[in-house]
Amino acid sequence: MNTYNMVKQEFIKKWITTLHMLDSSVEHPMNVTERKNAIRLSSDIAMAATRSGATIWSRALISRTRKYTTTCKPVAHRILKKARNRIKNRCTTITRNGIFGAKMRVRKRTELLKSLVPGGELIYDKDYLIRETLDYIVYLQAQVDVMRTVAAIDSVTRDLSKNT
Repeated sequence: MNTYNMVKQEFIKKWITTLHMLDSSVEHPMNVTERKNAIRLSSDIAMAATRSGATIWSRALISRTRKYTTTCKPVAHRILKKARNRIKNRCTTITRNGIFGAKMRVRKRTELLKSLVPGGELIYDKDYLIRETLDYIVYLQAQVDVMRTVAAIDSVTRDLSKNT
């Protein structure tokens, strides 16, 4: 089995666990916006937990979830406990290899890339930024593939229930 499929399987496991935990932690019925935000939050938590805080983008997602988890704070803490412990033990200081001699267009594109990758603004080494970006893209693609599959299964299930 290739690495991409393993990433998707691990993401699915963590996402399902996260969705179940979020469902059990909510005391009142959610409206559509709250449900959408809960799904987005659970997806981000699952993606970051799949990577276990090994990259800057996953650590940035973990820290971002702290801001948005008001009702689901205990759930996010339980899911990300392993990842957060790993973050505490790692040195988060990034060496600054400045880009002072770069041309203006390259600098602007680099800044744009930094703004697109969670935690990218902390990275000063271009090679490391590209590695982080590529890793983030792989995990985003897995997330999208899983969500498309879930949506397709849901629409087929609805069609079958209407026909019976």
